[in-house]
Amino acid sequence: MGNTGLPLQLVALLDFERRATKITDVALGLVPGLLQVPDYTRAVIGAGGLRDKDVESRVALRLGRQTVLTGKDPVSFHALIDESVLHRPVGSYSIMADQLRHIERMALRPHITVQVIPFSLGAHVGLNGSQLIMEFQRQRTMVHLEHRRGGVFLDDPNDASPFVETVARLAEAALSPAESASLVAACAATMEERDEADQDVAEVQL
Repeated sequence: MGNTGLPLQLVALLDFERRATKITDVALGLVPGLLQVPDYTRAVIGAGGLRDKDVESRVALRLGRQTVLTGKDPVSFHALIDESVLHRPVGSYSIMADQLRHIERMALRPHITVQVIPFSLGAHVGLNGSQLIMEFQRQRTMVHLEHRRGGVFLDDPNDASPFVETVARLAEAALSPAESASLVAACAATMEERDEADQDVAEVQL
């Protein structure tokens, strides 16, 4: 692992994702990494101040992770996305529109479930932080909590079970997959309209 040039925690995460039978991602600030399009990922990583070559290597890595959703035997994936994520134009309105349309398409796959946690829910238990929960066939459930400079893995049942219970409650309170798809589509349309308006303004200024 140490010879890959990648942080050990990231190497471990990649391995866990490949072996998981189900992954649940509670995303409060950004689109889940497994659902990100390249330009969205590039904008997110670039905002961290990395050099261009480092940004591109991180983008390639994140896209490589997504094969767990698109390969021959894809993992079951459940994304619980805070509504604020849908309204934040990361990169640009055009990039965000593409990102939201991608989520729409991915949610049509039978092994992928996307639910939006609506503003109307108000304060909810998920606000304590984003979390990634990985379930396995012959291994205890693993929770990954990520922060700016690293992350932590929890697999002791006493530590992991509160997060699993949180996800169950959030899934019940969130919009249904159909309602979520409608909201994602509406937000994508709004981003497209704003992008078109910006282009019109730019043409007038020329």
